[in-house]
Amino acid sequence: MKKNKPVGKVSLVGAGPGDAGLLTLTGREILDAADTVVYDRLVSEEILLTIPPHAHLINAGKAPNNHPLPQGEINRILIEEAQKSNRVVRLKGGDPFLFGRGWEELCALAEAGIPVEAVPGISSVLAVPAGAGIPVTHRGASGALHVISWHSAAQETGPSPEALRGLAAAGGTLVILMGGGALEAISRRLMEAGFLPETPAAVIIEGTTPRQRVIRTLLQELGNVIIPSVDSPAPSKSPVLTIVGAVCALSTATADAQGKGALQGKRIVVTRPEPKNAETCNEIRALGGVPIPFPCITLRPLPPEAWSPGWREAMTACTWLVFSSAQGADSFFTGFLAEGGDFRSFAGHKFAGTGPSVAEALTRRGFIPDCIPSVFCGEQLGRALAEQVTTGEELLLIQAKHREGGLQKILTEKNIPFRELAVYETLPAEGSPIARRIIEENHFDTVLFASPSAVSAFARAFSLPGTRNSAPGPITALCIGESTAKRARAFGMTAHSAREASMTALYRLAADICTRLRQNKNTDKGKKRPPLSRKTKTAFYDPYQFAGVTPVC
Repeated sequence: MKKNKPVGKVSLVGAGPGDAGLLTLTGREILDAADTVVYDRLVSEEILLTIPPHAHLINAGKAPNNHPLPQGEINRILIEEAQKSNRVVRLKGGDPFLFGRGWEELCALAEAGIPVEAVPGISSVLAVPAGAGIPVTHRGASGALHVISWHSAAQETGPSPEALRGLAAAGGTLVILMGGGALEAISRRLMEAGFLPETPAAVIIEGTTPRQRVIRTLLQELGNVIIPSVDSPAPSKSPVLTIVGAVCALSTATADAQGKGALQGKRIVVTRPEPKNAETCNEIRALGGVPIPFPCITLRPLPPEAWSPGWREAMTACTWLVFSSAQGADSFFTGFLAEGGDFRSFAGHKFAGTGPSVAEALTRRGFIPDCIPSVFCGEQLGRALAEQVTTGEELLLIQAKHREGGLQKILTEKNIPFRELAVYETLPAEGSPIARRIIEENHFDTVLFASPSAVSAFARAFSLPGTRNSAPGPITALCIGESTAKRARAFGMTAHSAREASMTALYRLAADICTRLRQNKNTDKGKKRPPLSRKTKTAFYDPYQFAGVTPVC
């Protein structure tokens, strides 16, 4: 008897306001296991970049007056994907049921007999004002919160006059979603409904992300606000949230400084292998930058049976064990112990490595390195070893398969005998299709490279030199060492090398380069960027006098 194929499941997941850290733990777990992800326009790029490459991505985004996929078609896709036994995620910005079509989708799936669950998301109504340092309620200023949408299928011009008059009479804080293109109408109609012209207001663009911009104004001037793009003075099409109420006047120096950093808003492609890629992305976020993870390579340890024949004899014969990377140290010691090795075998050995990461990998296992160069790269390690290696001593270079570097060249020039042992290999990595599209569209500022092999893999992925598929133009590369920078220049990149081969130095270099990029943009041809408002805003006013409250901080 033929069994029916099991039906998959659909999860309606709220992606939150944009910051990937505000995606719920349950949402993260479901996304990591998804076979298909059908996502909306307001799902942030940062979250899309975290979706595993194995998931099939379907863009169901809708923009005002532009619905490439009608709701009925989205429902059909969700049903069909689930009928293939797939684990399907319908990823929606904010919360699935707040001004979305989540309930319609849930009903359509239930009617088709598809198992479905709703996973709440953190709404931008609360998260975006908080991220901008604006409390939606505050004792003495606002004891109520009202949330409205200015754009909907039934009310293209916003809520009715009666509804707005009711909101004016109720008082409290008014949060308006989907009103970025109607600020003039919002200002005019709210005042017509009874809101006072001097009511404080705020416009928040791309809230909770490193590109967040906050414009504080008054209701009577709200219609004059021009929403700037993060990359140009042209009007932005980014997510916008508007707040009207006395709470918009509350501010502290700490709140106003939120989201600022040395890399503020700069988009940096990170090509390091995992898990180092995730660590680097977190550091860039902490500095206010926008990381675009695109691991170009993956590091795979080789089992001891795949190591060079006679490696045990070579280890015994060589006085120095030289590690080109922390990965090499980890792979070697893991394989050594798996083969029944005894650390007492290293009693007469000396240890060397290219930098602090190797030193940390050695000290973690109880070995104090005898040689770490002051400049962290293979060539400098070779020169440092030349000053310490004595006659009769031989070196065992423990490294990647087909290792590319200057260490061997220096040792050969200095007539220092060495053998080589490959304990891991470097393979091409499958990057996120979202990240690939960003790179192909040239929508980034710089690319970060930590090794020559990552540069070569990136060049192969995007057909360098020549064109980057649909993204012609120069590439600014931030490199962890001069050998990496040299490889980048060979592919036509403008490469900058950190003062030392460490990630700390590379972050400082990134901050310096991004500061220069920012200065060049602001002073280009002596033109000033247009103001945020077509009129001169009221520069000084006492919002507390209007609100009838006293500052508490």
